[in-house]
Amino acid sequence: MNRAVDFHRINGRMNACNCKHKRCKCMPVPLTKVQLKQILQMFDTDGDCRLSKKELKKAFCYIGSHYPDWRANRALHRADYNNDGYISEGEMDDLVEYVWQCGYTIS
Repeated sequence: MNRAVDFHRINGRMNACNCKHKRCKCMPVPLTKVQLKQILQMFDTDGDCRLSKKELKKAFCYIGSHYPDWRANRALHRADYNNDGYISEGEMDDLVEYVWQCGYTIS
């Protein structure tokens, strides 16, 4: 899987490596569950503490998914236990687990 996100746009303190080179050739580093949760929460644009399909699609696009709409559907299927069409705070850990298993990396 070759999915990568430029994590410097989110949090400059969480670097993929300690290289000082502009064109670092280091290997991609997998995103941690904590980093994924931060990314997903960043896309709760309306501030209702839950993620809609539209917000999930934008989050998957951001982290480098080739098929963000499909991933958003799969995420809802996997983590939306009450079938309300949203990922609420209580369902967030299951969403993070699903996204983590997809293997996204920091470039």
